[in-house]
Amino acid sequence: MALLIAGAMGSWKRRLHLLHRWLGIAVGVLVLMWFGSGIVMMYVPYPELSTQERMVWLAPLNAGQVKVNAWDAWQSTAQPGVPDFVKINTVADRPAFHFLANGRWSSVWADTGAALHITEAIARASAGGAAPGAAAFTVEKIELDQWTFGAVRMHRPLYRVEADDAVGSVLYVSGRTGELVRDTTRSERAWNWAGSVIHWIYFTPLRTHGQPWRQAVMWSSAAAFVLVMAGMVLGVQRVRFRQRYGGGRMSPYRGWQAWHHWLGLSIGAVTLTWLFSGWLSVTPFDWLSSPGVTQADRLAFAGGPLSQDDLSIDLDRVIRAHPGALELEWRRVGGKLYLSALDRAARSLLDTQDGAAAHSISDEVLVKAVHATRPAMPILAYERITSGDSYYYSHHANRPFPVLRVQFDSADETMFYIDPVQGALVEHSDSNSKWNRWLFNGLHQLDFTAALRTRPLWDVTVASLCTLGAMLSATGLLLGWRRLKQRSRRRAAPADKRHAHQAERE
Repeated sequence: MALLIAGAMGSWKRRLHLLHRWLGIAVGVLVLMWFGSGIVMMYVPYPELSTQERMVWLAPLNAGQVKVNAWDAWQSTAQPGVPDFVKINTVADRPAFHFLANGRWSSVWADTGAALHITEAIARASAGGAAPGAAAFTVEKIELDQWTFGAVRMHRPLYRVEADDAVGSVLYVSGRTGELVRDTTRSERAWNWAGSVIHWIYFTPLRTHGQPWRQAVMWSSAAAFVLVMAGMVLGVQRVRFRQRYGGGRMSPYRGWQAWHHWLGLSIGAVTLTWLFSGWLSVTPFDWLSSPGVTQADRLAFAGGPLSQDDLSIDLDRVIRAHPGALELEWRRVGGKLYLSALDRAARSLLDTQDGAAAHSISDEVLVKAVHATRPAMPILAYERITSGDSYYYSHHANRPFPVLRVQFDSADETMFYIDPVQGALVEHSDSNSKWNRWLFNGLHQLDFTAALRTRPLWDVTVASLCTLGAMLSATGLLLGWRRLKQRSRRRAAPADKRHAHQAERE
């Protein structure tokens, strides 16, 4: 019986060892690149056009050029109902209305009421402000490339504008609104190949297809998790604290095997949490999925859709009262219309009658507006906060403060955060998103507390752990490569002997 048990144990360990070895050979390079690309992503995010950049590049609105109101412009599109979102800004030195309806953008010139049809000349003019040092631009119409995933998809087709400036700018202009929607530089693109592209497996042929890409991320991270878990079991099983190996060693291994063993024991647990949280990033099997702030939430908070009266307001008075306005957005809160104005410094709410600043919206108005999103649920508590809490805070993105935090008395712990300065829902939280916050953001980005997120403490901690993880992966790959070479030599040996014997006979 003892021999049978020993044989079974040996067989089990052997199979686990083989699983660890061959999984390491299969996905070890990917794990190594995840560690390296993670360090890059700490400092170089995926390209996007920031609000700060738009503040610099947008041209101010000219009240004298606006000859058509938003309602008449919308009517000229011949679309039914009313748009979900409306804004006006300057495109190629002319004011233009932009309407979002049913997930599609359409634009109308505000000086003539004619449809805005994007041309290469307009794309070149829109991109010119973002590359003032360029002497020439090359324009190409595209559907998608490596740097145009995400929200810019709804602006397809896109105009890719390559500038010959010092930083190698490549700019993307919406084929539906004529606006600049994304900017990249040569350095940003190069670092992203070493960062976001590798880390998210963001290669264009795969990322173009949402589900195959999601499955690739999910199953590759799952395979890597099994790899590390098997290594942890074997590593713990092989270490000895009492009955040590020869020479008083706690590990039976020497050289690179010993390095791999001890690195696995030291960084293995953190590696497991990173791989598990990375697996969660694509909400596998819809586990811990959360809707976020939905269009239905925004509509209820607004107090209903935009009306003809809302779109018929006199913009001349508003623009003249706020001469630095670069862009105006129509925004309703609890049935009252405001205009959100972007200028060179910030965004502010304006009164639609005279263009005066509306300042902050009262808590009572905001609570009533947000209650409309869940009218059957009582509000448990609300509070205006001026710094982050556990579920709304600044880390990789700057969050606006103060915000009004409203907690509903619901089974799923629904909570909304509202920006009182902008009159906008900025975040939604429920039980699923809270779990995801700790299991993904906490484990993957080590942002458990504000103290740990403090820089440079966070940078040093995460970069050090990533470096150790990369060393663990590299030593594993080295051992795997040596094993493959040994197998190759063993297979080649009999053939060599046959050739040698044949030579002797000849």
